[in-house]
Amino acid sequence: MDLVAIRAPAALGEQAFAHARALVAFGPRYAGRPGWSKQLDYITATLAEHGIPAERDTWTDRKELLTFSNVRATIPGSRAERVVLACHHDTKCTTGHEDPEHNFHFVGANDGASGVALLLALAPLIKARKNRATIDLVFFDGEESLDWNWNDGARALFGSKRFVKRHRDAVLLDREAKIEAVVLLDMVGRADLHIQEELYSTDLLRRITWGAACATGNRDSFYRRAEAAADDHKPFLDVGIPAVDLIDLNGNPNWHTRTDTLENMSAGSLQKVADVVLTMLPAVEHHYVIRRR
Repeated sequence: MDLVAIRAPAALGEQAFAHARALVAFGPRYAGRPGWSKQLDYITATLAEHGIPAERDTWTDRKELLTFSNVRATIPGSRAERVVLACHHDTKCTTGHEDPEHNFHFVGANDGASGVALLLALAPLIKARKNRATIDLVFFDGEESLDWNWNDGARALFGSKRFVKRHRDAVLLDREAKIEAVVLLDMVGRADLHIQEELYSTDLLRRITWGAACATGNRDSFYRRAEAAADDHKPFLDVGIPAVDLIDLNGNPNWHTRTDTLENMSAGSLQKVADVVLTMLPAVEHHYVIRRR
């Protein structure tokens, strides 16, 4: 798919990296930790600085007895139909596990902070562009499994599952327009960047992603490997909403380890993904909003 490259400002990668540095300084950021509250305040305050109001959806899971909070900011477009740009803001819980090797100080620089940081850096650009779709910036909580192992996501994806349920209810009650497509950012800042072709993702959105990577000269950092990864896009896919996951998981040596730190991230990688996302957006709007009039 041939796309026209859209470049982010040259300093955007550094701006996103600065956000990541601030987030990592809060320490672990899962439900109940002080860093969790600090991060939520940081997200909403940063969006407010750019004139983008955000709302929090906070709830307590009855089974887990944990409080979670999603953040959503809506940027109006010329049409009501919605495109979601999303990430997760929680970090892996690395305390209280039976295996002592799973208990350590974990700051989640790439797995957690990178997606949040990039979305915050992109927010003013999204606000300034002529959006054809209404754009939702969504920061999910509770993506990580409370068990160390994934266990088919039985104790994970709390925020995205809730968001999808509330969205479907709102559409049925005619309170909001449908979500037509989702672009998820998860682990997008590793220095040796490799965004895998995530195989659950919708085929057309995967082709748009690859087209954007080629157009921006970033094909070496995309789709060298392919693997399915259950992530926050799955609850959308499960109800028929097209979604794509930009994730650097396959072959990532720092995933859920002590080495997931800023030293193993790169502003250049964040810049590359920013270019790809901005290049994707017109194609996503065209295929999922404009052509469906």
